[in-house]
Amino acid sequence: MFMLEKQTVILAHLNVRPENPGDEKVGGADLKIAFTESNGLLSAFHQRLRHAFYKVDENPAVPGFEDIAQEPTVRVFGDLIGTVRLKHELKGAQVVIGFGLGGASDIGFETADVDHFSVDLLEGGSARYCFRVKCNPTGDQIKRLYEVLGGEVDISVTPAVEKQQSLGLNLEPEAA
Repeated sequence: MFMLEKQTVILAHLNVRPENPGDEKVGGADLKIAFTESNGLLSAFHQRLRHAFYKVDENPAVPGFEDIAQEPTVRVFGDLIGTVRLKHELKGAQVVIGFGLGGASDIGFETADVDHFSVDLLEGGSARYCFRVKCNPTGDQIKRLYEVLGGEVDISVTPAVEKQQSLGLNLEPEAA
């Protein structure tokens, strides 16, 4: 399952919009997050996804190290496939964006939706991951997000299932 713990990312875009759930007006925002990481993170979406797009180099560049197991770093389809969109959503995830000295100065959203995942397949075992965080920030949080727009921040994304399990709730269906 996709999850991040203090991953350094770029806050690439901030879109502020009004939301009207019922009679109350609530501010909403979409945050576009981007970062480059090992293609091993593809396995967080599906266990076979990494090996569907990457293979081990058949001609290792270093002679004498042919027997050592290598990581899949060569794109299976070369330049034929560049960006892949993933139909993956995290509803009600906890998202914490590191701000300032951390702790109380962090920007936290207890129930954010994380979706619109895309992956740019890069050579050499890396991939560029992008996703959207739909949240309801306060005015102060919007101001602080604007201050770091386009810059690096640390982000933690905890799926709702993980949050509930940390509370000791059993979410697995009972065996009949």
